[in-house]
Amino acid sequence: MNSELSLSATEQTLNGIFIPPCPAALTELMREIKHPEANLEKIADLISRDAGMLAPLLKLANSPFVGLRTKVSSVFHAASILGLKNIMNLVHNIALRQSLGGDGQSFDKFWERSSIAASVAERMAAGFPTLSREEAYLAALFHDCGIPVLMQKFPDYRGIVMAQSASDLPLCHVEDTHFSTNHAVVGSMLTRSWALPARVCSAIRFHHDATIFGSTGAHAGDDVRDLIGLIHMAECVTDEHLHVRDKEWDKHGENVLAHFEISEQEFSELRSDMLAFLNGE
Repeated sequence: MNSELSLSATEQTLNGIFIPPCPAALTELMREIKHPEANLEKIADLISRDAGMLAPLLKLANSPFVGLRTKVSSVFHAASILGLKNIMNLVHNIALRQSLGGDGQSFDKFWERSSIAASVAERMAAGFPTLSREEAYLAALFHDCGIPVLMQKFPDYRGIVMAQSASDLPLCHVEDTHFSTNHAVVGSMLTRSWALPARVCSAIRFHHDATIFGSTGAHAGDDVRDLIGLIHMAECVTDEHLHVRDKEWDKHGENVLAHFEISEQEFSELRSDMLAFLNGE
């Protein structure tokens, strides 16, 4: 099965897969924050009135990988310190988690990894003038969101993927072979449905594409490749922090560093800085 299934062909295959719609509360918040006269107090009030959003947001805002020095007890307090864009990043995090659900230790680890990678990507993006910190956060947060969707659709998904985990077969190849689609395509469909920035949707679509940094990767512009490279760097740091081997960095790391024109030593220093941040140093 070709791992680069066209989006239209895959959408036909996915008729039975439920893509969670963007939550109404998030849609309202996005509309409000894009208003020319966006009001911090009103946005904080909208979040505070959503019982399902308030407690998780405060818990996330006070978590170590957000990096606040002062504990916050209200959305307005958090927003006044973090700013509206960062608050909306946290809202996206919670909305995605609640929409895709999932119980058990494996899902807890999945969301932990996604949240840490998003925080690392957002922080790393500050050092790259071409990257938006907001888009960096969203790209890293959503990049594997197709996995929970596929797990809900296919009861044997977890077992099949786990059985292949010791092999060198790319995850998307395994998914395409068994399910006629893969999590990168499903993730891009979800992010388009949620009206995320086009660059973010494209980065999620192609983040496992082995040709993306080569001469045949013209299907994605430099801005998309920048985001994909950042996703891989953030995953590398996250997996080192969690003491997990990052197979994707083994495959793409050299090309990512060449794309950004940074040396192994420079990335080692950047990685050390990010790990210190995650460890609260």
